[in-house]
Amino acid sequence: MKMSGVLGLNSRNHLYTSKYNNRKGKGIANSKLETKKVLSKVGVRVPKIYAVIRSQEEYEEFDPMDLPEDFVIKPDNGLGGEGIVVVEKRGKYAGEWVTSQGETKNVEDIKLHIADILAGQYSMDDLPDVAYIEERVKVHPIFRRYSYHGTPDVRVIVFNKVPVMSYVRLPTEESGGRANLFQGAAAVGIDMVTGITTYGVYHAKPTDFFPGSRRKLAGIQIPRWEEILATAIACSEATKLGFMAADIVLQPTYVAPKNGEPGDKKEVVTVPMVLELNAQPGLKIQIANRAGLRDRMERVKGLKIKDAKHGIRVAKALFADPKLLDKGWGRKTVSAVEEVTILGLNGERRKIMAKIDTGADSSSLDRDLARELGLLDMDNHLYVTHFESALGKHNRSVVGIRYLLAKRKIQSRVSIANRSKVKYKMLIGKRDLKDFAVVVE
Repeated sequence: MKMSGVLGLNSRNHLYTSKYNNRKGKGIANSKLETKKVLSKVGVRVPKIYAVIRSQEEYEEFDPMDLPEDFVIKPDNGLGGEGIVVVEKRGKYAGEWVTSQGETKNVEDIKLHIADILAGQYSMDDLPDVAYIEERVKVHPIFRRYSYHGTPDVRVIVFNKVPVMSYVRLPTEESGGRANLFQGAAAVGIDMVTGITTYGVYHAKPTDFFPGSRRKLAGIQIPRWEEILATAIACSEATKLGFMAADIVLQPTYVAPKNGEPGDKKEVVTVPMVLELNAQPGLKIQIANRAGLRDRMERVKGLKIKDAKHGIRVAKALFADPKLLDKGWGRKTVSAVEEVTILGLNGERRKIMAKIDTGADSSSLDRDLARELGLLDMDNHLYVTHFESALGKHNRSVVGIRYLLAKRKIQSRVSIANRSKVKYKMLIGKRDLKDFAVVVE
């Protein structure tokens, strides 16, 4: 990870948070209840609310005995996971509950904690706050081996309507079942193309295993990945926050399979839900992805993103993790000219000879060939790039492309140019060669 591409606190605050996030959007993100209200209006799923306590009168009238067997108590204006109590089940006696930390709480304990929230004990600005109680999202089966008495959440950072980086936060025994890194949770980066986990982090240090175990953190396939990315973008659009993070949980719902027999194992239906938004995301996500946020955001700054589908295409074209390009580890060797197989959007596979050019930053493809393979379809258009040469100023369309080089599948983007008068219809630049060693004879 190049230090020049890492986003620091000062740069985050002055170059991005203050510039791309207005006061209204920040206000929505700072209030979990306002976040739920705004997102619900645009069809984004959020956990169900059981009760909201805003005043002393509502506090006096509130009866914890009306609550279900599991729930979560939260401060509306809390920070860093403080003040959150996760209740997993009812206790041995009536009026008792057991928390994710194994503590038994009674009615008086619940009321006292709500009183502390109202007094502002957990408020980010030390002012009186609002307490609310919502449904507890169950742990998805994919995470059961990687979570201690809590529900993992997937954080997606969105900038300019493009999901630029993501990781999943995993509750540990130290964090008391909370998915908060400051309280001792673990995290693992996620490849933006595949939704597969990559590099772990625990206490801001790299790790390969879930704390206290030999369970590898890399290689977990996050369910409903495209829907998660689309949900994060929808949050950005609904709040008008240009730079933000969405914390998304995967609610598992178990249903009987269609045409199944009685007693058949129920299928898991995954429902992405948004827990909260952050208008000033933390920066440890860079450690979990071995990549700098500033570098990624600079690459999408100023792009004209039409919709969520377009934003996801751009993210996948720009931010593929080289670690997952191929299951065979190590750098493959290529020469100055290589045969590649281009996978057309029209289903055609075309083999051509391509020039390997480490002096070029990005790859380019002949316009006529791109048209024949359906790559000029508007749905495949990413953006327009501007450059200058000895012949003057030029504009080039940039489109998504998939091709095979040295038996390795590459998902990237290419600029479209007239290469009819040159020998090779495709030029491969160094951005597509990170996982290769180029040998020129």
